[in-house]
Amino acid sequence: MDWNELYRSIKEGRFERIYLFTGPEELIKRDALAALRARLLPAGLEALNDATLEGCSARDIIDACETLPVMCERRVVVVRDWAPLASGKAKAEEEDVERMLEWLKDPPESCALVFYMSVEIDGRKKLPAYLKKLPGFVSFDYLTGATLTKWCNQRLKPLGKRMQPAAMDLLGMMAGQELTRIAGELDKLAAYTGDAAEISPDAVRAVVTPSPEYSVFVILDHLLAGRLKDGVEAANAALRGDSNPVRLIALFSSQLRLDAHMKYAMDSGANLAELQRALNLNPYRAKMIQRQIRSIPAEALKERYLACVEADYAIKSGALRDRAALDMLILKLAIAPDATKPARASSK
Repeated sequence: MDWNELYRSIKEGRFERIYLFTGPEELIKRDALAALRARLLPAGLEALNDATLEGCSARDIIDACETLPVMCERRVVVVRDWAPLASGKAKAEEEDVERMLEWLKDPPESCALVFYMSVEIDGRKKLPAYLKKLPGFVSFDYLTGATLTKWCNQRLKPLGKRMQPAAMDLLGMMAGQELTRIAGELDKLAAYTGDAAEISPDAVRAVVTPSPEYSVFVILDHLLAGRLKDGVEAANAALRGDSNPVRLIALFSSQLRLDAHMKYAMDSGANLAELQRALNLNPYRAKMIQRQIRSIPAEALKERYLACVEADYAIKSGALRDRAALDMLILKLAIAPDATKPARASSK
């Protein structure tokens, strides 16, 4: 189920015995767990009926779940980032998994067990594959489009404000996808706009701190247009912030992979609305990417993506220091694969 269905089931008093909470959106995930606890645990008895486990064995989980609740129908057991659900192999994992799978055939009605994962689950493993088939599997994905707009305006409503559609699109691109970050930016925007009822794109540009992903988009916008000087300045500004060469290279790689996918799809006749839905993109970001890559061949974007892969390998293999690899990559990104002359400098 998705998180909206989870909230409806909690409100209606319908509960599962086993839950798996996964996905990248931590704010709603935390709120959903709090809502489940609030609905199941009587006030004043929370400490007696609520257990949170970390770094535990299957036996620890089973013992906690089979402990009878005190003066209520169910107790809540939360298991955080259990190793057998994530990538890699934990000590005694096979034994833990087999014991847990056997117990999951008939868990007690007196407990709600929540596997709470802030790290990505490994769907190839036996236990995650089993839990994903249960009705209590909930994926907390990032909000996009109308759902994100609704969430933001609900948060702003008590302050008597709302986002203009264009401002919402720009905010979604500049602030990134994490609601915790977006919530902080909304608070800043509400304070900045004073008595104004609507928040405009100009307010977003003036107040919102660009996410690393947005900064990389701006850097690439300069480099792909051949504005090497501007691209270098933007990259240096990002490095003075909370980015480092390795992170920038990873973000370049992610963005250029997306760019190449979009360009190949566009060349095959896909329209922007189809791409936006298929790639789960913010509408404003989809339009900006389309503009950015319109005149660049798909193969050229692919070559630039492969240059990112090579730079990452050069760092990991020890062939280049991270800053040297980034500097070389920036030059390659600003020069078309078939070009024989350096990219033109900015006229600024």
